[in-house]
Amino acid sequence: MINKKEKPTEDSQLWSIKKDFFFDMEESKKTDTPEIPQKSACLFSTDSLSGYGLDLVFELVKEAWFDGIDLAIWKNFDSWKIDYVKKLSENYQLPVKVIQTSDNLNDKEINRAIDLCYELGVDTIAINAPKFFNFKAFSFISDNILRRRKENKSIHFSIINPEDSSLFALPIPKYRFSNMVEIVKRYLCYIWLDISNLDSDSFESDFLRKMKDFLPYLSVIYCSDKSRVWEGHILPGDWVLKLPTFFKKLKEYWYNRYISTKIKISKNDLTDSDKVKLILKKSRSYLKEYYEELESD
Repeated sequence: MINKKEKPTEDSQLWSIKKDFFFDMEESKKTDTPEIPQKSACLFSTDSLSGYGLDLVFELVKEAWFDGIDLAIWKNFDSWKIDYVKKLSENYQLPVKVIQTSDNLNDKEINRAIDLCYELGVDTIAINAPKFFNFKAFSFISDNILRRRKENKSIHFSIINPEDSSLFALPIPKYRFSNMVEIVKRYLCYIWLDISNLDSDSFESDFLRKMKDFLPYLSVIYCSDKSRVWEGHILPGDWVLKLPTFFKKLKEYWYNRYISTKIKISKNDLTDSDKVKLILKKSRSYLKEYYEELESD
């Protein structure tokens, strides 16, 4: 029996979100602050190259003809050295476009990420969502993220949807940041969409249908695929996810922010930099064929 005195539950549908509500903290950008790119820049995430020195990372990404770097500062301590990162960016003529933080975020790490943004002209920070039992990191984000946004209006603070995440509420969430609507409505953050972290059914039945409504809240999209045994973050191709359909819709709706490639590379392959270079070039070629050169309707 329905208790009529109970307060109605909040409508979880994304189209109930008002754009002005989300963006009202962002003032007009000054000329010396980073701007949203006019077209999607194709980046490569240093998260994919664990154990590599940052110099070699820049070299390989440059030779694969990516537009820029998605810098995971939690993977390589060289990335904390602002002058060193700036020097590499200038030497390789390869800009750092976004900064990615760990799933164990603290005050020291977020401060360094913000410093890197201002020194390198970066406009986006991505936060890996803490796992469900990491209460310390979750509390730090929930207690501090709104203040950080207000203090740094030129930076797009984003949360990466974790593995097995959903568009809407899950009955027993594995992570506290378990669905995308919560990320936007409760924490006023952008979504850094990792499509490989969505199950294929949710990706096809929910996200692709509601994709147009989500686009204003996406800061970066991770491009990778899933194998037929549900292994994630593999090279895009003829696997489980309908990536060509996804990219076609991005073109149709004039998506103009970043697309980053994040893939799992085996330890055996990582020992051979030539093989890694080939992997990077294959992933870049896929984006070129199925996204950049795709004619919009």
